[in-house]
Amino acid sequence: MLKIALSLFIVIGFASHTIIEEKKPKVVYTGHNSSITGTVSGTVTIPDQPRSRQRISRGRAYRNRGTSAATTGTGDKKTAFFNTIISAHPLSYNVEVEPIAEPVQIIQENAEFKPHVTPVTIGSTVEFVNNDAFFHNVYSLTRGAKFNIGRRPKGDVFSQKIPATKWKVEGIGPINLLCDIHSQMNAKIVSLDTPYYTRANEDGTYSLENLPDGTYEIRAYNPNFDDVASQTITISGNSATVALSF
Repeated sequence: MLKIALSLFIVIGFASHTIIEEKKPKVVYTGHNSSITGTVSGTVTIPDQPRSRQRISRGRAYRNRGTSAATTGTGDKKTAFFNTIISAHPLSYNVEVEPIAEPVQIIQENAEFKPHVTPVTIGSTVEFVNNDAFFHNVYSLTRGAKFNIGRRPKGDVFSQKIPATKWKVEGIGPINLLCDIHSQMNAKIVSLDTPYYTRANEDGTYSLENLPDGTYEIRAYNPNFDDVASQTITISGNSATVALSF
């Protein structure tokens, strides 16, 4: 069974947001000259009234808890941008996505998951770390990625290999995280079939660098919307600008 590979996140408290340094997976090209690369940059537009993803959840309670405005940043445009993941999916060549050697850490702190959205690639492990002075219980009811780590005290670190989801848009498979003890807590792991991804800046801008020449589908994922925003482009020793809108 395929496992989800997780990028390593270094989490540092800063104002109302979390600063994340994302280490990318090793890239292995198949029948492609990767010496010539370009950059795709642009902006993401997010409407003021997000369209909820409620209909994809399993069960009434799961729907309600999985779309809590308190943690998805519905009323905060900066948070919404921060929770937006942009990825480039090669259409004209093959690329192997290898696991990250180190596991990613998703922190439970102040009864929140940090970060709220975690991008991943197919292949390795996640660590759930409880930094609160009380118990948490992380679990998922997402089809193809069900697990439950049980109740864990402060300081506990639990490693969980999570199966890849196959029921969402190809290459983007959200896994819903919840806490059995605190109903307001929810988060997303987003599995990707590409090593080219980034998190949008707080002003909605983004940049994907070192993309080999080829044709790509550029996608943007945000947990508040039912569909990804996407656009197909071709890079040939140049840079391109792509505006994405939900």
